[in-house]
Amino acid sequence: MFEDVTDDAEPDTGWAHVASHDDAPAVIDAVLRLDPAETYTKTELSDEAGVPLKTLYLDGTLGHLVEMGFLEKHAEEGEEAVFSADTSTDVYQAALAFDAAVDARVGEE
Repeated sequence: MFEDVTDDAEPDTGWAHVASHDDAPAVIDAVLRLDPAETYTKTELSDEAGVPLKTLYLDGTLGHLVEMGFLEKHAEEGEEAVFSADTSTDVYQAALAFDAAVDARVGEE
């Protein structure tokens, strides 16, 4: 029923893409709580998510979230890249809706 999945297997579902980076859920949670109109450095996102900056850098979490359409990367030549929520994408909107749905469900208990 379940196929064996190796660590180097390409994710084939949305949840698998999120799960392929251990710290992606913490970053998604942080971004949903931050002002979507603002931009944030890697350090600021690291601090807000409670994830070491080195971890975000080494495992490519932020790049993966950009690729997924959750974050937007802004970089001028020679300047540090900053990130913002990519609020125009279905991915961001779905994360926001999921967050609200779970919050409402847990609030009922």
